[in-house]
Amino acid sequence: MAAFAIGSAPGRGLTAVPVVDTLTLQVLVDNATFGPFLPDLVLPGLRVKRHTGDPVGGVMSRTALHAEFGLSILATSWRDGSTVRVLVDFGYSPEAVRTNLTMLGIDISGLDAAVLSHGHLDHYGGFPGFFPREPRPQVPLYVGGEEVFCERIALIGNPPPIMGTLDRAALAEAGFIARISPKPQIIKQQAFTTGVIPLAGFERAAIPTQMRPGRGCDRNALNPSKRHLDQLPDDGEHELATCYNVKNLGLVVIASCSHRGVINSVRQAQRVSGIDKVHAVVGGFHLVRPRTEDEARRTVAEFATIDPTYIVPMHCSGDVFIQEAMRVMPQKIIRPYVGTELQFADR
Repeated sequence: MAAFAIGSAPGRGLTAVPVVDTLTLQVLVDNATFGPFLPDLVLPGLRVKRHTGDPVGGVMSRTALHAEFGLSILATSWRDGSTVRVLVDFGYSPEAVRTNLTMLGIDISGLDAAVLSHGHLDHYGGFPGFFPREPRPQVPLYVGGEEVFCERIALIGNPPPIMGTLDRAALAEAGFIARISPKPQIIKQQAFTTGVIPLAGFERAAIPTQMRPGRGCDRNALNPSKRHLDQLPDDGEHELATCYNVKNLGLVVIASCSHRGVINSVRQAQRVSGIDKVHAVVGGFHLVRPRTEDEARRTVAEFATIDPTYIVPMHCSGDVFIQEAMRVMPQKIIRPYVGTELQFADR
């Protein structure tokens, strides 16, 4: 297997990380859409294609791609003639998912694996739109801990609304087998997860929810410090990022929501893979409340130190971060929208 070897430093947890020849990330759900006015791009190690839904019979559809406060990305990688499709998160609503899959002409039936980055509704709520309750081949679903299934309270109102839980029975009926691990995992010999993301440097866990152990999740499978509580502030201990090592380019890190810090997520990907070069960081960076504008600006400065080739802010990254990043490193920033396809390859 073509791979970079990894040393035996404590906490790495993987013996080798596979190399893929090419990687395509297509945005299925995100916060914004844009019409057919943006050009496609051809850049070093990256092609950007803007999909908005093709006309049928030469007539514009009366249906448009749906944007919502959620995230879902379809990752398709190729290696030695083998193709692997991994769904990263499920978006917010089944209605948006169904519309966007139809508009983009995407058949999800051949999925090889899925990753749920963390247990928030805007990342798992769209699940029924992908997978109706009918028998399907068994597909592994990678999650970072049992607490992904716990009920949560969203600290966004008075009184705070109940966020709910991911329906485990529906997952099983759809053919998914949850693979729960706080340690890094190799996915189908082409991708890997970071496992638990340590809190380090200036970044803190910034999560506007509280978790209810025992509601939707097994108390006994939680961290001992949490299992006997009825409700506690979320620390995102179960959150993980999904990563690829693209031939001759380096790491592509899908940070999803970065509640434990996008810089921490990238550093963990480097640590578990043994690879320093970061080609792209994609996803939600959560530089909105409860994080501050100063934290957003400091994150830009830290990105400049890591020096990825591209930064692709989505979902919860926040206007302050995007504006500051465009000022400091405009050549690195790629703005995606629903339907955008990012093709990473050394060509």
